[in-house]
Amino acid sequence: MLSVTDSLPFTILVTLFAIAVLVAVHEAGHFFVARWCGVKVLRFSVGFGKPIWRRLGRDGTEYVIAAIPLGGYVRMLDTRNETVSAAHLSSAFDQQNIYKRIAIVAAGPLINLAFAALLYSGVQYAGVPHLIPVMGAPEQSSIAAQAGLQSSQRIVAVDGVETASWNQVHLQLLHRLGDTGQIEILAQPLLEQELQRQAQTPKEQRNKQVLPTRGYAQTYQLPVQNWLATDLQVSPVAQLGLTVWRPQVAVVLERIIEGGAAEQAGLQAADQITHFNNEPVTDYAVFVSRVQASPNQLVDITFERQGIAREATLRLHSKELADGRLIGLIGVGVVGLAWPDSLLETPDLNIFQALGLGVYQVWQMMSLTLQTLQSMLVGQVSVEHLSGPISIAQVASSSASMGLMSFVSFMAYLSVSLGVLNLLPVPMLDGGHLLYYLIEMVTGKPVPDKVQRIGLRIGMMLVLMIMFIALFNDVARL
Repeated sequence: MLSVTDSLPFTILVTLFAIAVLVAVHEAGHFFVARWCGVKVLRFSVGFGKPIWRRLGRDGTEYVIAAIPLGGYVRMLDTRNETVSAAHLSSAFDQQNIYKRIAIVAAGPLINLAFAALLYSGVQYAGVPHLIPVMGAPEQSSIAAQAGLQSSQRIVAVDGVETASWNQVHLQLLHRLGDTGQIEILAQPLLEQELQRQAQTPKEQRNKQVLPTRGYAQTYQLPVQNWLATDLQVSPVAQLGLTVWRPQVAVVLERIIEGGAAEQAGLQAADQITHFNNEPVTDYAVFVSRVQASPNQLVDITFERQGIAREATLRLHSKELADGRLIGLIGVGVVGLAWPDSLLETPDLNIFQALGLGVYQVWQMMSLTLQTLQSMLVGQVSVEHLSGPISIAQVASSSASMGLMSFVSFMAYLSVSLGVLNLLPVPMLDGGHLLYYLIEMVTGKPVPDKVQRIGLRIGMMLVLMIMFIALFNDVARL
């Protein structure tokens, strides 16, 4: 049985909510700066097409929510679009000086970047714990294994950039998308037995657990060639063969999910799984990997109930991930994985530190987005990396199901993407208008209407082509 977060209505709702909020923020940037510059705003619309809600404000602006929530616009008084009386000429957009027009147009994407910084800052200030990047045993014959990386090593830095969490490792690796060369990883060995002992210590008996280091950090060179240029199904971390270190814990069931495969097979809370398809289950990580690798398959489970060994045969359910992969589901919750306190870091930041980190995260995401676009333009990375509305919907639903902070982080990332893409010098986008205004500043006269019309057609063709490729990629991944 599907949970609420796996349902199509949930996916649609969270996606529309995210898009509507970010579009409203973007258009609010144009709206408020236009008002501040003395420009008359005729309509503020979230969405395109037929209005499903409208209200005329006291300021004379018509506020609209339209049927197609995939964009929006602010319509300002403009002599190029309507007849404007002499009394209202000073409040027309095209009659403003060049600096005001630049400010109004740039406000939309810039407010998206500022909004993303606030969202990232909120996540930082909330003090959400993150897992320090400590590796498990690398996948056999993987790049990481061949380079000599081993289990229970902490990833201190990637290419000279410090990495305090697995998310930072992932982002830093993405900066090497399409590269040929060496990825440099600085790793600090840890005492695995001590980590395991820390994990097994009851919470109430723990006292300032610290990371048990041994020896000195060592630098490893991981050779890559056209790295992840076309491979879309594997994350950068997994592609190198890196795994997350997990303490070895018995698989004791805490709850049985209604309608799941385990319930149908008669498994109960407190049962301990000991074998999967007649192979011993040594710990939780082994159990999860075997279940996920067997979607929709008939499997044999051996478990202990009150000290008595029992057997059950069941057919696993399945779930499709955002990247298109299918994983197996058994429908159980296990007794919580007891991470050592030394592997969990909870930021304790004041508001100014959180704001600083939020701005830095926006800068990182802007840099990564522009670098990826550049790599696509020069053919270093395949355009198959472009994602459209279907992929956005899948990621939105997945992030929302993982909790509020995960969804907020996703919205921040989407807001950065919206801001950066709108600043590109493509006619039809805000960046295209800014390009015209910069040309006007240099030449002292506006770009001719004929040239702007030609540019608009070219811009529309480019945007439509990109949208088609992104949608095609989405469908191909289904």
